[in-house]
Amino acid sequence: MSEASTQRSPLLEVNDLHVQFGPRRKPVRAVDGIDIVIYPGESVGLVGESGCGKTTTGRAIMRLLDVNAGRIQFQGKDIAPITGSALKDYRKQVQMVFQDPYGSLNARMPVGRALEEVMQVHRMGTRTERRQRAAQLFESVGLDPAYMDRYPHEFSGGQRQRIGIARALALQPQLIIADEPVSALDVSVQVQILNLLKEVQQQEQLAYLFIAHDLAVVGYICERILVMYQGKIVEAGQPSDLFSNPQHPYTQKLLDAVPDVDQALLRRSGASE
Repeated sequence: MSEASTQRSPLLEVNDLHVQFGPRRKPVRAVDGIDIVIYPGESVGLVGESGCGKTTTGRAIMRLLDVNAGRIQFQGKDIAPITGSALKDYRKQVQMVFQDPYGSLNARMPVGRALEEVMQVHRMGTRTERRQRAAQLFESVGLDPAYMDRYPHEFSGGQRQRIGIARALALQPQLIIADEPVSALDVSVQVQILNLLKEVQQQEQLAYLFIAHDLAVVGYICERILVMYQGKIVEAGQPSDLFSNPQHPYTQKLLDAVPDVDQALLRRSGASE
């Protein structure tokens, strides 16, 4: 955590969060009492294998899933009881980028219209202003606004991910939850998207909760990393500390999955040159 972060109030605080599935007698504890703190402008990685609870955590923060226990506070306010317009406003401030936005984009709707629809739901601007804003967002993520009338299937995976980022940015959020946003992409395309996320963060002063299973990816973009295992946070720290001196056996297992994390990071840096 940076010194600047500690001098500000947290943007997001998650305390003793529990999310369970299944029958009450034998529930599956998908998230089992975790704590997360994210400051304005900070990138925090949540890393772990599939099924460890990291995506469930992101969806719970978005209020897409019910929470069994614990507290989620955004800008010091408990989001559990909010409904209606208050919940709508919260989701304007906290947006999500999914692993493959193709599944979250309407296949029958031009991608430009998908961006405009988000703004329309939140009553942002006139139709002309929304169209202009969508064009600006396309340019900001490196896409030609001339492609706004095309459909999702006409774009590559990397381009669709850029559209997903543009849609998340449309409402000018303060926090973006990025759920495995590059795992389905080739390494060279991964770097393009990661660098785009970095650039957007600097321009918009965004905070990220970056969910992934690849330590090299989170090490490339995040200031702090939380390691999740079987619904719990088992280790936390800065990338350099975790990579050089892992304290938990599961963190070591994740590192073993990447033969040389430093080389993996260098490859990603090199691919961006």
